Amino acid sequence: MFGLLAGTITGVTPAFHVNTLASLLNALNNKPNGLGFVILIYTMGLTHTFLDSIPSTFLGVPDEDTVLNILPAHKLVLEGRALEVINISLKASLLAVIFAFPLLPIYLSLAPNYTPGFGRVFVFFLACFLILIEKGIKKIFALLVFLISGILGILIDYLPLREPYFHIFVGLFGVPTIFYSLRSGITNIEAGDYEIKMSHKSLFGFSLLGTALGMLASLLPAFTSSQAALIGSFFSRDERSFLTVAFSVNTSNFFFSLFNFYLTGRTRNGIMVLIKEKCYLLSSHEISILTLLTIAAALIISLYGLKIAKIISSILFKVNYKLLNFLVLSFIVVLSFYFDGILGILVSATASLIGSLPLILNIKRTNCMGVLMVKIIMGR
Repeated sequence: MFGLLAGTITGVTPAFHVNTLASLLNALNNKPNGLGFVILIYTMGLTHTFLDSIPSTFLGVPDEDTVLNILPAHKLVLEGRALEVINISLKASLLAVIFAFPLLPIYLSLAPNYTPGFGRVFVFFLACFLILIEKGIKKIFALLVFLISGILGILIDYLPLREPYFHIFVGLFGVPTIFYSLRSGITNIEAGDYEIKMSHKSLFGFSLLGTALGMLASLLPAFTSSQAALIGSFFSRDERSFLTVAFSVNTSNFFFSLFNFYLTGRTRNGIMVLIKEKCYLLSSHEISILTLLTIAAALIISLYGLKIAKIISSILFKVNYKLLNFLVLSFIVVLSFYFDGILGILVSATASLIGSLPLILNIKRTNCMGVLMVKIIMGR
């Protein structure tokens, strides 16, 4: 229950990543190798994947797993469908847990056979595909944005930053989205109702696709949820289907990373790193407990997640939407300064300029994922 509470706090709080709180709890934990602590942080991480759509949808503040969701979600928000986006997130995440179980036998045979070289080759061909799907001269623009983003991703490794990925992801994807909202001319928006305006068949089908892609993302060490969602974008038809894939990927990736750790000892996220520190390899009995808790937590979150979103939206959307965007922008600047001072602000500003290029050049913003993909291809 404390894991649910902690994951809810990190999920709905902009720029408060679950790994940050998990590390703090780890520092306060006086019982090494305790299964109770493993249960706490695992449940917290799972809960976060259900609810991290709230700050990225309402405020446009992304983390590594939600960067590609922002613009499609904001389009629906500006249409007065904010609660629908959150409902899609909750339903897609719940379905991802359900669909993950029949895929487990496949995963159990694949995970032990993974090699790092395969991951680099896969990402290289994904990068080529990203660039080549643009038309005409836009291929050159896409390549330039991809490479510039990649150079930024390499350079931040040499800078003394506490939170480098906060600056680059907020800059590449968050700030341009806020400016997009400001250009819309809309001053007040409605949260709308939570009815999902897509068929059950589509919801189930795209969630299954997202679950499979999330499974793949958990296999490849540098293949993130956002990159998996990127592949899903080529199969989706509109904002709703894309978001269904993306939200399913996020939860699926986290769930399968537990089994990757169980089978191989490899860690695919910060939560698994902490679990490895406390309990090097999980036993079959412990993995069974965590699996049952996954189902229980998913059902409980589905009961209260939408209620929390309604409360938050009722507060936020009373504020003038342009003013809200200015406040969010100010909040980002303050956080950048808090984390890394003037250097943090400079990195965020640089990333924001790069993140604006796709909007100016009319190419896909997914090319900014070069910030991670170039490093992967280079084996860094």
